[in-house]
Amino acid sequence: MLRRCGPTAPGREQGRGVDKVATNSYVEVVAELKTVGIKELKNNLSAYLRDVRRGVRVLVSDRNRVVAELHEPRSGYAVDDSMDPRIAEWIDSGVIVPPTAGKTSLPNSPVKLEDGVAARLLDEDRGEAGR
Repeated sequence: MLRRCGPTAPGREQGRGVDKVATNSYVEVVAELKTVGIKELKNNLSAYLRDVRRGVRVLVSDRNRVVAELHEPRSGYAVDDSMDPRIAEWIDSGVIVPPTAGKTSLPNSPVKLEDGVAARLLDEDRGEAGR
């Protein structure tokens, strides 16, 4: 028999359904996380790497504070160290798609000016000429 804790939600009959339960997807995500201390990770690194290969995310803690996360590499795109971690997460979750082609150089400007002309024009435009 399913028992209900707490008051009945408005518009619901007593004893029907269950409120505030974790969905299956939540349970699956929680089941795929492990937290390990640095010393334990060092002593059993091979076992934790096998877990990572199976899709488990391993949170590494130092004095009960998470300092690192181990997970499988992102598919199809290597994230470099200079990338913002939020952008890396968006790429990983499919919110954004990384560029497929590298940057190309812009052509040289056809405008040729003598030294100081651009600064003089800006000063005139701002009303700072002759100050």
